[in-house]
Amino acid sequence: MMESKTVAKRQSKNKITQKPLSRKKVLMYGLGGGLVLGLGYLAYTYFSNRAANQRSIQKPIPPIPPGTIITKPILPRVASDKFPLKRGARGSLVQMVQEALLAKGGKPALMIKETSFRNGKVDGVFGKGTERALRAAGFPSVITATTFTTLVGRTANAGGFHPASIANEIIVAANKQNLFGVLHGLKKISSVSQYKKVSAFFQNVRILGTRVTSLVNALLSVAFKNKELEKVKIRAEFRRMGLKQNTRGVWFIPGIGTIGSFDNTENQITQEWNLAVIERPTLLQAMDGSLIVPELAPDTVVGYITGIENGRTRILTQSGETVFAPTANLSSL
Repeated sequence: MMESKTVAKRQSKNKITQKPLSRKKVLMYGLGGGLVLGLGYLAYTYFSNRAANQRSIQKPIPPIPPGTIITKPILPRVASDKFPLKRGARGSLVQMVQEALLAKGGKPALMIKETSFRNGKVDGVFGKGTERALRAAGFPSVITATTFTTLVGRTANAGGFHPASIANEIIVAANKQNLFGVLHGLKKISSVSQYKKVSAFFQNVRILGTRVTSLVNALLSVAFKNKELEKVKIRAEFRRMGLKQNTRGVWFIPGIGTIGSFDNTENQITQEWNLAVIERPTLLQAMDGSLIVPELAPDTVVGYITGIENGRTRILTQSGETVFAPTANLSSL
């Protein structure tokens, strides 16, 4: 009993000695903790802003010495890390090499056409065929920057004649049966030799779904096969270049041989009148004075101009009819 009383007294004594914190001490502890946190935040902000300011400082750009500015580059500048070009390389530089070999003609061109020619253009893939073509042209099979400049520079045309781009322009226009686009491309060809370079890009190309063998074949036998009026203008361009057509309708290059395209001469219109082209929406008028519907849209080729009188233009259509249109609504080609 005495022992239990003694334990009870000790417990009561411990309760008396554990006094709660005063308000003053709580306030002081709170202020101290807040001060520490505030100083830490200010230090963090200071050092963050200092680092940001140092990153924003830019070094001045050094001036370019006048001697390093190239004002008249002879060839397109290419990064030196793209050389040497060798088997497995791909891209525009390889295309330029292949086009240069194609422009040389002979055996190099034949090898490129057999191995690296797809859909009317070179494929830009440096393969075994390109290697063989380079050797046939007297160049090494690994192209350094110096060899590239020699090869491409020698074959570049000073007058800006680019057979690949001309061929592509005509191919796109022919597939749309766009006479204006075709004539625009043909007018860039001024000789038989240039015709041969452009025509080389037409071998095995599809025009309106049909494989063709040459430029003449693509235009006269496929794209404009049943459009006699348009073919008159196209034939005139081929004759201007120096191509000929025999009595059987076969086109040929004088001194070389046939192109392999038959163009029937029986129903050809031989008189080269100007083509009438609609400039604004127009209703044509028949010989009896009646209007022909529907209204024709701009850029429509109506036919050949055979006369102009009293503000009206007389036109011979492809079907052989004579119609009339306001002269102010037309242009000629």
